[in-house]
Amino acid sequence: MRVDQVRMRMVRARLTRPFENRWQRFETWTKLVVQVDSDGLSGLGECTAMETPFYNYETVETAWHILERYLAPIVLAAPDTDPLTAASAWRHINGHEEAKAALECALWDLRARAAGLPLCQELGGRRVSVPVAATVGIEPSIDELLAAVGAARDAGFRRVRIKIRPGWDVVPVREVRAAFPELPLIADANAAYGSGDLDHVSTLDKFGPLAIEQPFGSTDLETTADLQRRLATSVCLDESVKGLADVERAHRMRACRVVNIKVGRVGGLAEAVRVHDFCLDNGIATFVGAKYEIGVGRLTNLALATLPNMTLPSDVGPSSRYYVDDGVDHGVTLARPGWVEPSAAPGIGACLTDGVTTIRETVLRARTAPCR
Repeated sequence: MRVDQVRMRMVRARLTRPFENRWQRFETWTKLVVQVDSDGLSGLGECTAMETPFYNYETVETAWHILERYLAPIVLAAPDTDPLTAASAWRHINGHEEAKAALECALWDLRARAAGLPLCQELGGRRVSVPVAATVGIEPSIDELLAAVGAARDAGFRRVRIKIRPGWDVVPVREVRAAFPELPLIADANAAYGSGDLDHVSTLDKFGPLAIEQPFGSTDLETTADLQRRLATSVCLDESVKGLADVERAHRMRACRVVNIKVGRVGGLAEAVRVHDFCLDNGIATFVGAKYEIGVGRLTNLALATLPNMTLPSDVGPSSRYYVDDGVDHGVTLARPGWVEPSAAPGIGACLTDGVTTIRETVLRARTAPCR
């Protein structure tokens, strides 16, 4: 099999309620969906890059350019549709992990559909129930924060992450912990603090969160390791882990006890599995993180979340919690309160619908050689 064509679609989906992180507030989310076609089969992948270069330097616009100009031509010129072949062929392209992951995930979905297997099994996981977590953004008031966390708890979510930033940290964590003392809680800073904030961030330890996620900049593992030495609470790394080499370095420095594995951030499913396996072998807890994926990415994440070291609840909750319509025909739904389960259908088990607004679309077909 060879890839006959690559279809790229920029889409926009409406959120069920506004979401705010340390940088901005959202009412809609723009996504780039990649489809690869081969011998009558199609595979789907979602690019997790955002509209803004705050979480990562990549955006949906840069990803579109890299996919159209460089990555898709490589795949269209490749001798087969294997995602590992593609990843090896584009190793000379520096960075752009989220663009690479979108195409690589589409190839994994295609591979699983061709094999007649659910994607979770193609990755080495099993069709098992997965505990799910909810993310609550920065709310206008403490009362609204407590209401949002309470709604997540009442819906059965097994863990809640709240976003924090300077000026919105100690009080929100204290109040959530007081209101919900038994609820596993992650305080996620998205690298909002600097080394001068070490003592301040350390005060969150007394509230007993499950983890403090990415308190410092992605390259500041020294300060992160210093924090971890001070805390009973686990430090969780997110932006710091762009691949296996990063988690190996963090482990050597004893900079964390938990890793949030995001498929887009590490460049695709193959690298995500490698990070998972290293953490399994070295006693580091893991879960699958998310960036408000629509149905395609959410189902891909769910497949990864079935691997054995995903011991903490993952961000693979039902699409209806986040989107009015997430653009797939069989999205993620709760099998029972707090748990989801992959479909038995081949691949991610879903196709695109017209439930999202298409902003831009293009189809690329085979040409003689990839751009260099």
